[in-house]
Amino acid sequence: NLLLTCCFCAGLVIQLCESNTYENMCYSLVGFESSTSATNFVIVLTAAMLAVSVVVIIVSAVSASRETTMRLVSSGREPMRDGITLADGQQWHLFLSHVWSTGQDAVAVIKNELMQFLPGCEIFLDIDDLKRIGELETYIGRSQVVLCFLSRGYLRSKNCLREVRAALTMGKPLVLVHEADPDKGGGTLAELRSECPEELRA
Repeated sequence: NLLLTCCFCAGLVIQLCESNTYENMCYSLVGFESSTSATNFVIVLTAAMLAVSVVVIIVSAVSASRETTMRLVSSGREPMRDGITLADGQQWHLFLSHVWSTGQDAVAVIKNELMQFLPGCEIFLDIDDLKRIGELETYIGRSQVVLCFLSRGYLRSKNCLREVRAALTMGKPLVLVHEADPDKGGGTLAELRSECPEELRA
């Protein structure tokens, strides 16, 4: 956009310098004595901006290639780019189940980190993907794996329990992440287990 804007302005300058109507105005306004000088300046400026753009693109590409990502030992390639895709009827690789009051910030970090390590990974997070709260079970059904972020209040949340029950009923693989730090909304497993409904206890 900047390059286009500069080219447009440069075109106006050249047109001004070529005009006989505004004689001497070219030099007064932009410092060029003729349209030839203005044209040469525009060519040099455009070439310089193109060179800068190319350098920025190259630097960005090199930085992206050096980012730490997970790769398969068998191929050395990132899993999502090596044929590991979603199964039929699935929309997300991972569903992040959490309670807002004590888990929202932590799961947002988890999602960001996973998407950096696994480019192309599709992760369900309510603030990004939830359209209707009444369709939680549908979202679970369209996810391959469910991560339960166990923090204070998680097992007392009606909606979190809906997600857990749906995952168990559908036989979804479960990943448990335990927040142990009380200052971050966590607690010991014994404390958090005491919140669990009797029928879900092992």
